[in-house]
Amino acid sequence: MPDPSSDEQSRRLTRLEEAVAFVDHTSSQLSAEIAAISREIAALSRRLTALEKQMLDLTDAVTEAPPVVPPPHSAGPDVPKDPL
Repeated sequence: MPDPSSDEQSRRLTRLEEAVAFVDHTSSQLSAEIAAISREIAALSRRLTALEKQMLDLTDAVTEAPPVVPPPHSAGPDVPKDPL
């Protein structure tokens, strides 16, 4: 006759093994998600840095003083009428 406590121990061990397998699977999935998120954050960080550089370049270009050109009606023969 089989020992009833042996069957209970076997079922308990099976449940524990299933729980460990579930935790292992979940851990692997979460690790993959974290890696994907890290890659996305790195790409977004590179894009942000590039955008910041573009904004600084545009700001520098806008803050430069325009060339001083006399108005066309006061320009003499040796002064170009076109400012560019």
